[in-house]
Amino acid sequence: MLTKLAKALGLKQPNGSNAEQDILILALKGKCAGDTYYHDMDKSVFDSAMEGDDEEDFYRFYARQREIGIQAFKKEVENDLSTLSGCQLHAIAQHQNYHNGVWLLRQVIAQPKCEFATAFGIYWANQPGDYYARYETLDLACEDINALSHANAVLLNVIEHKTRLGTFAQTVPVPDVACFLDRKPDYSVKPMINIPVELRV
Repeated sequence: MLTKLAKALGLKQPNGSNAEQDILILALKGKCAGDTYYHDMDKSVFDSAMEGDDEEDFYRFYARQREIGIQAFKKEVENDLSTLSGCQLHAIAQHQNYHNGVWLLRQVIAQPKCEFATAFGIYWANQPGDYYARYETLDLACEDINALSHANAVLLNVIEHKTRLGTFAQTVPVPDVACFLDRKPDYSVKPMINIPVELRV
C-alpha cells in the first residue's frame, strides 16, 4: 500500500526494475541511517532482535551502522545521495514513510539537485498549517527545541528558505497535494500569510 506522500509525489507500484530496486534499497539505507535504535544495543540483544533476518538489507545496514558508527554511516548515505539526479532524489522521497522520522528527507532537501516538486510534496506532507497555528512562524517553531515535532519544523523551515532563494531545480511536475489538506488554506490572514507564495496550494 502506498503512503500519502508516495501518492502525492506520483509513486506507482514498483515494476521490479534494477534501477528502481537500487532506489528502494538506498531509501531503506537512509531510513536506517536516521534510526539509532539498534546502534547502542548490546550485541546479544541485537542478535536476538535480528534473529532470522541476517539475509535482509536492513540487517546489513544496521550491522554496518554498529560497525562504523552513526555519523560515519550517515556520511555514507549523504555521499550516496550526492550522486543521484533530481528524479532519483524524488524517488527516494517517494519511498519515505513519515513514521521513520525526517533525517533522510533533510538530506534529500539539502542536495543541490533536489527538485522543487520534491520539496513541495514533503512540505505539505508535514502539515505546515499545524506549526503556523501554534507558532505563527517557522523560525519560532524551530526555537522550541524541546517540541516532539522540532525536527519536522526545521525541515519545513529549510524548505521555505530554499524556496525563497529559488535554489530548487524545476524540471519535475509539481505534485497534487490535496490528500494532505482538509480544506484550502486562507492565505490572507495570519499566520498562513507567512507561507511563501511559491509553496501555496
